[in-house]
Amino acid sequence: MKQIKSDDVVQRLISEKSQVLENKLKGEVILIRAPMAASVDDLVRREVEILAAQEKRSNRLIVVLETSGGSVEVVERIHDVFREHFQEVYFIIPNSAYSAGTVLALSGDEIYMDYYSVLGPIDPQIRSHNDRWVPGIGYLEKYQELIRKSAEDTITTAEMEFLVRKFDPAELFALEQARLHSVNLICDWLPKYKFKNWTVRETSRKKVTLKCRKERAEEIAKLLGDPTEWKTHGRGISLRTLCSEKIKLKVKNFGRDKALNVAIREYYDLFVDYCSKRGNEFAIHTKHRLKILV
Repeated sequence: MKQIKSDDVVQRLISEKSQVLENKLKGEVILIRAPMAASVDDLVRREVEILAAQEKRSNRLIVVLETSGGSVEVVERIHDVFREHFQEVYFIIPNSAYSAGTVLALSGDEIYMDYYSVLGPIDPQIRSHNDRWVPGIGYLEKYQELIRKSAEDTITTAEMEFLVRKFDPAELFALEQARLHSVNLICDWLPKYKFKNWTVRETSRKKVTLKCRKERAEEIAKLLGDPTEWKTHGRGISLRTLCSEKIKLKVKNFGRDKALNVAIREYYDLFVDYCSKRGNEFAIHTKHRLKILV
């Protein structure tokens, strides 16, 4: 008699839950719970290629995403993988997708969130010389503050020493470029995917041109990257805020669809609970397998 392993049973159940979600949204599902860091893009590529190689499969990819953010270059490569193999990409944010994760979510044809879900300020990070992730907004703003004080001759000796000791010109340049790169990607991706069916203004009924879509994308990118608006790297931007008059981003509320809400929550919650009990903080899952990130 073959021995039944509890891990096999739970993983089979997680895959069954993912297929319920696939059937609901008519697409192939991948769950990514990981930072946007080097090697994650390689792992995502392998899993997406397995999904794409199926004899019978959808041309829609459903990405259940949770991430603290990371490198915008990794995000760009993951986007390229998705779009190489699938015509449509939907993002589901059951919890949070910060920083570079927000940039990735904005590359989707649709974004699904509920009242608890959050995106974050466009605040890409770089790995510093002492191997820590540095968030751009706080780092750049503090540097600019000290430079202003120096120009006004109000900087203290302690602040001057801090400025000389702590700020690396190479890191500053890399952060500035990462922020600019993020804005450029959003300005490219929103008109191409999220806004592709936006052809008429809701109130005036006037025609929406490509120029209008690009201008709207630029407004959103600049607002999400404005440090005076969000203050901190870890600030969560809720569904309500994203859909408000200030941002006016169309986001679907999966919490209002009972069956979809159950499908998402049962899949995501079981996956997170299983990984937590195994001590695995980061992992990628499809119906074919669970890939643990070390």
